[in-house]
Formats: sequence, structure tokens, C-alpha cells
Amino acid sequence: MTICSYCNEYETESYWTKYCPDCSMLRRMLILHNSKSCLEILKRVLIRNPTQIDYKVQLELKKKVNNDIEDYDKPNTRSQKKVVEKIN
Repeated sequence: MTICSYCNEYETESYWTKYCPDCSMLRRMLILHNSKSCLEILKRVLIRNPTQIDYKVQLELKKKVNNDIEDYDKPNTRSQKKVVEKIN
């Protein structure tokens, strides 16, 4: 087996292939569809613009103010779990 020539991270499925399964799937998608459209979709889905970042920050701040964020450091006791179940 060899290392994938695209990601240089995972092994290929056989000696005769160049890409790992994930990279070969990406490559097939780029060949099948227009590369410009694939790039636009990835940019729209994976990259956040400044307004989206600001909105996410404001949303998280509201959650923190309203105590909607659970504190994962402290475990809930049985009585606290019962109260949460009754509320839901």
C-alpha cells in the first residue's frame, strides 16, 4: 500500500491506486460535476463570512445569558435530572 497522493495522510486501497477512498470520491465528484460549482458549494457551506460569525457569537452569548448552555464539568444529580425531565 502507498500513501494517497492527494491528502498525503491515508493509505490507498491497493498498490496500483493513487488516492485513498475519500480522495478518490472527491476526485470523481469534481470530474462528474463542474469544478466551479463544486468550489462554490464548498465555499458556501464550509466558509463563514463575517456576518455569519457575528450572528453565531450573538447566539452563543444569548444562550450563555439565558443559561441554556449546560455545564459539562459538573455532573447532574438524580434530583436535578428529574427536574430537567419534568420541564421537558
